Amino acid sequence: MFAPQYNIEINNDGTNGQIGPAALKVVYDLGKKAAADFMQQQARDGGRLSGAYR
Repeated sequence: MFAPQYNIEINNDGTNGQIGPAALKVVYDLGKKAAADFMQQQARDGGRLSGAYR
């Protein structure tokens, strides 16, 4: 089972409770890394995508 745990701290640089550009980039990069990790895990032997990237 793929269940990573990420411990992150985001310092928001936005005003009036809105998310700022730096915090938004951190969230985007975290999602991108999580998706890449999941695809890599599924491409290993026995995963749903094993053999798809050869």
